[in-house]
Amino acid sequence: MLSLLKKDRDFFDSLFDEFRVAPFGNDVSMRTDIKESEHVYELAIEMPGFDKADVKVSLDNGYLLVEAERKHESNEDDSKGKFIRRERYYGVMRRSFYVGDIHMDELKGSFDKGVLRIQIPKEAKKVETKKYLQLE
Repeated sequence: MLSLLKKDRDFFDSLFDEFRVAPFGNDVSMRTDIKESEHVYELAIEMPGFDKADVKVSLDNGYLLVEAERKHESNEDDSKGKFIRRERYYGVMRRSFYVGDIHMDELKGSFDKGVLRIQIPKEAKKVETKKYLQLE
């Protein structure tokens, strides 16, 4: 049995091998539902573990950019011992959506219980009236 263990690996490295998950991988990061109603599109973006202060929403050349940053807290020890492993991710997540020519003051947003909700107005489509070509 000893030959099955690698000598250069720590006991705790192998203990948690089954639980390795890529932090904020594409399959779990910022899952978004988009709902259409008569006048707006509503995005509901899941951002578990983030606070409202961690989230930024901006517009740039027709793209809505949603960013969230979680900062590392450097408290490695507590009164009951030292952490051997921490499975919390600290970093930045970004996701963008093309929304067209929209101004920031037209958007409405809220953040509650780890869900960011953004309402984007539908563009009023211009319907051309019937026109005739002037013949010469």
